[in-house]
Amino acid sequence: MEQRPFLDRNQLIGFGLIGAILLGTSYWASTMEPASEPAGTEEVAVKAANEAPSTAVDSVTLALDTIAPEQEFTLENAQVRYVISNRGGQIKYAELKEYRDWQGKPLRVIDGNQALVGLTNDAMIATQSGSSLTLRSDQGTSWTYELPAEGYGLRWALETPSASDLTLTWKQDGIRHEKSKTNETTNSSTYYYENVAQDRSSLSDGRDDDESAENLGWVAHKQQYFSSILQADQGILKADMQIRVAADTQYTLNYESKLTLASENGVVSAQGIWYHGPNHYATLKAFDQNFDQVIPFGWGIFGWIGKYVVSPLFNWLDGYGLNYGIIILLMAALIKLALSPLTFSSYKSMAKMRVLKPEMDELNEKFKDAEPAKKQQETMALYQKAGVNPLGGCIPQLLSLPILIAMFRFFPVSIELRQQAFLWADDLSSYDSILSLPFEIPFYGAHVSLFTLLMAISTFLYTKFNNSMTPTSGNSMMQQQMMIIQYLMPFMLLVWFNNYSSGLSYYYFISNVLTFGQQWIIKEFVIDEKTIRAKIDETKAKGGSQSRFAKKMNEMLEANKESGNRRARRSK
Repeated sequence: MEQRPFLDRNQLIGFGLIGAILLGTSYWASTMEPASEPAGTEEVAVKAANEAPSTAVDSVTLALDTIAPEQEFTLENAQVRYVISNRGGQIKYAELKEYRDWQGKPLRVIDGNQALVGLTNDAMIATQSGSSLTLRSDQGTSWTYELPAEGYGLRWALETPSASDLTLTWKQDGIRHEKSKTNETTNSSTYYYENVAQDRSSLSDGRDDDESAENLGWVAHKQQYFSSILQADQGILKADMQIRVAADTQYTLNYESKLTLASENGVVSAQGIWYHGPNHYATLKAFDQNFDQVIPFGWGIFGWIGKYVVSPLFNWLDGYGLNYGIIILLMAALIKLALSPLTFSSYKSMAKMRVLKPEMDELNEKFKDAEPAKKQQETMALYQKAGVNPLGGCIPQLLSLPILIAMFRFFPVSIELRQQAFLWADDLSSYDSILSLPFEIPFYGAHVSLFTLLMAISTFLYTKFNNSMTPTSGNSMMQQQMMIIQYLMPFMLLVWFNNYSSGLSYYYFISNVLTFGQQWIIKEFVIDEKTIRAKIDETKAKGGSQSRFAKKMNEMLEANKESGNRRARRSK
């Protein structure tokens, strides 16, 4: 089975570059379309129920009995409203009453775009009692649906005579709900929970894919902020799942999942939960069915930070009823405060390297014609005498990188930000546009996001300010290349983030502004370079202090030197 990557290829490349730049910057510095709203219920084409399956996922099709009259029954509470047909017990509509789509229209997860194929689609005899609906056919098939008085999760029960295991084909077209169809499609896929592994897997995000799996607890047709999850108490024997990117602009993906249910003693008897609702962590967690795993916080430590640090912090601040823009600002400030010891350690190490710069310049001049190994050895000797770790400035920054990535994953999946306005942004979960362009720029889009622009400018200024604080020694080709990459990064971010969540760009912008403040405070009131110079001189007088890094580097240099000597002796 294919395990869903927590970042796609472009994101991996982007974060790889960011990580390399963080390492290189610190080490180098220290050593020197909106579309039209779906028009309601779509009329579906009529095909035979036992038609051979297509190799591609088409729009939802369903055979209907055109003779018997159709009846519709409603089950609803304060959160959701279902309309169920007596023909085959099909769910025709599922409206989430607390949400609206990006055009302000009622939000429907199902709007004539779902079908469960494999049983009779004839008119069934219906019996409704309050929030419970039972439908029975002449062939002995019965569906029972029950909606709780509050909340989401339609309880279902199916009983049908079947000598062998029963395969139902669940087809659904993912209705577009968000302003950015591209973002919504990219964050949509089919998820499934494996009972044996007790873990969630998925198909690829936002592109054509198919997969088969056995012994599942549930299958979810997941979109960016809303999901349809079909769970079976006794488990799903097998699922053949496929997704196709929808050609129609009113849909994101065309889903098709063939679900096999076990037959016992000539009868298939199954029950479970059919969830149609928001990807809200607490809501999904309350079902105790691992539904919350449809929210992709990320893999490994990144997911752990997102789920157990970032999300609780966000929810705690949200409890005070603040505007979400203020909450993001406070989150950035609290995270910066928590990381301040690492920041101080980084700046202190960089200050030591600034103090050593005159001696580094002399050493570079003295050994400019020497072998690189000899020059590196002398450099390490200087570090040892001064008691300086040249990587002391970048290691703390790398330790903060998981939080950076966790925040990158958190904002696009946080439904709390959906349709929440702040300043000029009308939706912090989507891009903010201050200018619509009459043409589309490849990879950038047809609009200008102001928060992304501010984030890119602040990143550029931070790079320039940081380099001015830590002038480099020499003018090597590597330094020139690093300089080019550093100043290209803000422009790359401008392209990457223009279509992303404006809340994410706003967070990074605030984070950059706070970093400026930290730098100024540490430089003006905390770090005294005269004191650092005196400490270095004192360490030199004692014979130096070798860090683990310096010791390891010396061992490597000595090993390389000995290896070179052996090759020289053999050649003679």
